[in-house]
Amino acid sequence: MPARPAAAPAGALALLPPPGLRRDDVLEAVAGLVDKSVLCRETGPGGVRYRLLDTLRQYGLEQLRRDTGQEEAARRRQRDWMARRAEQYERGWFGPGQPETAALLRADQDNLRAALDFSLTAPGEALAGLRLAGTLWFHWHACGASREGLYWLDRALAAAPAPTRERARGLWVAGLLAAATRDFPRGRRHAADALALAHALGDAAEAAHAEYVIGVIRLFGDDLPGALRHFEATVARGPVPGQHLSLVGLDQVELACALGFLGEAERAVEVCEQALRLCERHGEQWVRSYVLRMLALAHTVLGDWPRAQRHAREALRLKLAVHDVIGIALTLDLLASIAARRGTPEDAALLLGGADRVWADIDTGRWGSHTLNSVRRDSEERAVLALGREVFERLHRRGGALGLRDLAGHALQEPGRPPGGEAADPSPPEDTTVPLTRRETEVARLVAEGLANQQIADRLVIARRTAEGHVERILGKLGFSNRSQIAAWMTAQR
Repeated sequence: MPARPAAAPAGALALLPPPGLRRDDVLEAVAGLVDKSVLCRETGPGGVRYRLLDTLRQYGLEQLRRDTGQEEAARRRQRDWMARRAEQYERGWFGPGQPETAALLRADQDNLRAALDFSLTAPGEALAGLRLAGTLWFHWHACGASREGLYWLDRALAAAPAPTRERARGLWVAGLLAAATRDFPRGRRHAADALALAHALGDAAEAAHAEYVIGVIRLFGDDLPGALRHFEATVARGPVPGQHLSLVGLDQVELACALGFLGEAERAVEVCEQALRLCERHGEQWVRSYVLRMLALAHTVLGDWPRAQRHAREALRLKLAVHDVIGIALTLDLLASIAARRGTPEDAALLLGGADRVWADIDTGRWGSHTLNSVRRDSEERAVLALGREVFERLHRRGGALGLRDLAGHALQEPGRPPGGEAADPSPPEDTTVPLTRRETEVARLVAEGLANQQIADRLVIARRTAEGHVERILGKLGFSNRSQIAAWMTAQR
């Protein structure tokens, strides 16, 4: 039967009242519930996890709600447990465990939403909610959750208006996520407010983080000379105490990007080599993927197509490991450009179709960036000139119909990839139609947007229990065990 993720024993220990409770008691109780099929035991990221039916979970919650103080205390313990995990993940993010951290946070998605929802609805807890949402900046930005992150940060910033370090952090993170969803004016406003507040608080690290956001908005807002001056200054200054190493590395990435876009490829390569040394010292992969993309861009400018393609493919492989949707879209664009210039227009057309599909979940206009859109237009024009419009459109549609795994397999030239040549017709797509009702489809779409059950109920003006029932039926019809799978399925349907 479909169920939702619940905390593993470590989480159960964190949630239950401590007086008189031993670890062995908790483990024995969990084992008993598994024996009675109340809990389902399964292997997941980080070890064993447990699933609990929504109906049973609701019954337990109703029993807990008979004592308001007990319910609030349990929710606070759960939030504090999630906050400790988030802080641990952030401390270790610039290191070798990024794919595992990304997987753990996806598995803890419902726990995270519950912690944030409690913090932003319970009196006196808003600052803790803002701290949690800001701590997870890397999750929202690097792992394809920009819109959900912005939703929580908007709520947290409204609920905690005091001039605190948490607010400075929340403002620049919200600015970065707003820019990622093409709201550049809002992104600039948030980043400028974050910088002013960080200066007022004397917090050099949060000021440096806000400056990164200001610079990246200049870069993708087509102010290339301004972005170049900005990142030359921040890279020359070097890291400040407390600045996250990911953002130190990204300062170097954006400097290389500005140099590459302005045709200064040799300087871009030098900056990338410096950034690679930083990543290699820490075994880091996510920033490294962007450095490799910049190396690919630089070698494209230099006309070294084999080296450019090799770097771009390695960048894509690393981005897939953490599900960096923005990075995947940018890298597919670059691979399509390389293919068009190397004289493989079939690959260019197919990759461009895949890139356009991935961009559809971010912004079909590529943030309105003249630079990014001119690269796309050049790839299309070269491919159309070589293939003709009809063949190009056919291959473009084929690329847009591929799942991300098959698309990546083609881009990486891995065994089993779908053929890009015109002579080979693709196999008929597997029938993925599922008889969801109209209301279930609406609910599934809202789950994919990152809304919790209460938020879905509010949006559709239905009872929370009704929303939970819809989610449980959707899970059953699709044969899924969690909401993340619904979200992925909805994305694939689009």
